[in-house]
Amino acid sequence: MTLRREHKIERVHTRAFNRLSLIDAEIRAGRCPNVRALANRLERSERTVKRDLRTLRDDFHAPLIFDRARGGFRYREPGWALPPYSFDEGELLAFFTAEYALRATGHAPEAILLRAALAKLAAYLPPEVNINLATLGEALTFQQLPHVAVQPDTLQTLARAAAERRTIAFDYHSQHRNRETHREADVLLLHNFGGDWYAIAFDHLHHEVRDFHAGRMKRLALTDRYFDPPANWRADDYLRRGFYMMRGGRSTTVSIVFDAYQARWMKERIAFHPDERREDLPGGALRLSFPVGRNGLDAVARFCLAYAGNCRAERPAALRRLIHERLTRALADHKDDSPADHARTRKHTYQKATKRPSPKSAG
Repeated sequence: MTLRREHKIERVHTRAFNRLSLIDAEIRAGRCPNVRALANRLERSERTVKRDLRTLRDDFHAPLIFDRARGGFRYREPGWALPPYSFDEGELLAFFTAEYALRATGHAPEAILLRAALAKLAAYLPPEVNINLATLGEALTFQQLPHVAVQPDTLQTLARAAAERRTIAFDYHSQHRNRETHREADVLLLHNFGGDWYAIAFDHLHHEVRDFHAGRMKRLALTDRYFDPPANWRADDYLRRGFYMMRGGRSTTVSIVFDAYQARWMKERIAFHPDERREDLPGGALRLSFPVGRNGLDAVARFCLAYAGNCRAERPAALRRLIHERLTRALADHKDDSPADHARTRKHTYQKATKRPSPKSAG
């Protein structure tokens, strides 16, 4: 449940909220601390700790109980966690509404002011909400890649689910299978990539973490069930295993060489992958290498084809085969054949394309 500042709850001083956060962490760690243990941990009086516990229970509605058998405090609902102080429900909705409006305002002067304000506000978002601050803070607007529009209230619900650790229920349309299924999931991270929003969540149907595109989630609702993240969950580790939101499969190392001409621009860019390595080659060429799951090779192939003629994939062999197949089909599609031959070629190309394996996504 998020912190509300209307009527009853007064603004909590930052230092007081930090104490509440430490108490919450001790309880959620399963230590079942008592007042004396918390006072020692916080280096505060027992009277202050008792006041903090009352605040946690009465103002933040924590399901706090004293376990007499263990001699300390615990939560009646194991998945409950202290909500982020920085944003309440209305403020989260306002943030995403502003972000949504910003995309539509384009070059308007209001967009420049709004973008600067959002860059400041984004610093106070819960850690479960991941957005590119450079994009929001850019002084001059730019045209983004095409993306799927997502309603602000959908993003607000997903942000609440991640921050409060509440399971969600929804219907999801898989583009790969072209069908809709009912899902339940635990949102671990709300992630923005290239203008598109993804709910990275533990999928109850497949019992693994998957990427759900927020624009394909329908009839989204919060449940009354809480969850704890998987013990080995690390957002940074998960994100670096993929490439352009394609991930999964056994890890392999990709190596790509850009010729001296294209390397001029590539050297200017920030990292394309968190774990990439760059090597300057004789004559001005550039070698780019990084690890990726084999299901991400499809995205790497598309990346290479965007620089076709100026880059060469060195490894793995599976990536070279993918690029060769795509280029062969592209050449066939662009031959100056008769209309009948062209139709047969396109039919053959479509049949081969639809047999590609599914990436590890929410499909």
